[in-house]
Amino acid sequence: MDDLVELLKQRGFKGEIDTTDATRTVYSHDASLFELKPEIVVFPKDTHDLQQLVVCAHLMRHKHPKLSLTARSAGTDMSGGAVGDSVVIDFTKHFNQLGEITGKSARTQPGVLYRDFEPKTFAKGGLMPSFPASRDLASVGGMVANNSGGEKSLEFGKTENFVDELDVVLSDGQSYKLKPLNISELEAKKKLKTFEGQIYRQMHALLESHYDKIKAAKPHVTKNSTAYNLWDVWDREKGIFDLTKLFVGSQGTLGLVSDIKFRLIPNPKHSGVLVCFMKSLDELGELINTVLEKKPASFEAFDNHTLMLAIKFFPYFRKTLGWGGLVKLGLQLT
Repeated sequence: MDDLVELLKQRGFKGEIDTTDATRTVYSHDASLFELKPEIVVFPKDTHDLQQLVVCAHLMRHKHPKLSLTARSAGTDMSGGAVGDSVVIDFTKHFNQLGEITGKSARTQPGVLYRDFEPKTFAKGGLMPSFPASRDLASVGGMVANNSGGEKSLEFGKTENFVDELDVVLSDGQSYKLKPLNISELEAKKKLKTFEGQIYRQMHALLESHYDKIKAAKPHVTKNSTAYNLWDVWDREKGIFDLTKLFVGSQGTLGLVSDIKFRLIPNPKHSGVLVCFMKSLDELGELINTVLEKKPASFEAFDNHTLMLAIKFFPYFRKTLGWGGLVKLGLQLT
């Protein structure tokens, strides 16, 4: 797709464009079992670059019908969402800046790694609690794209509960801010004679005309990462219309996220761990029901084989974390 590369350059794309086999091979896989080698890997520098990617992709679709844009940050997704055989967009190289952080909210670009994000929020007394098990490797953009959850999701829920605003580039190549709207704000958006206005008019009409059926379709589960959560967009009772609920978990298929505003919770001052030993896992179901009544922050169960593996590899943990790291971990668990 040399013609796409040339068009991007003509339209002022400032980031890097890499078509070497070595780079394409690196980006051909993520943490999943899937492997797809992209034709191009791009590293946009700013929102203007994202807009040009969308515009150029649209202009070149007639020559390249299978042309697609795949957003990627840290590549720790285990469902294959960060791989594609056309154009892969890397956000970690340039979209890695933190914005304003208070004890209640934090603004960040999607390529920021959670391990860098968390200490900054801690310093302000806040926590974004939906981090996944791969917290030391994952990016905050990937957490939004996958609607991630983790050890604290039992108490606090998934990432969708903590996204206040999203800046996204949509299919018309323009950047928009998505956030919860009250009824008067929604009506103002619907009056716009633009692509944005069309989206709000059509989405509200769809959700309002099928309101009960869509609400009834919501899965009654504690964790749902299948995306496109239409049932959470329009809340007729509260009068809130929130398109971020549709975009969180959509793996970049609806638009390219350039900026995120997270809601934070107060960083817990104390924590503790209760360890229970069972002779058989047959009674685990009864134990779970008993424990859940006490509203724990997290719940983990594993069998004897897993425990033996942990003991077997303890020297590796000690070597990796160091004695200081082990002591710190122990203090966190007590």
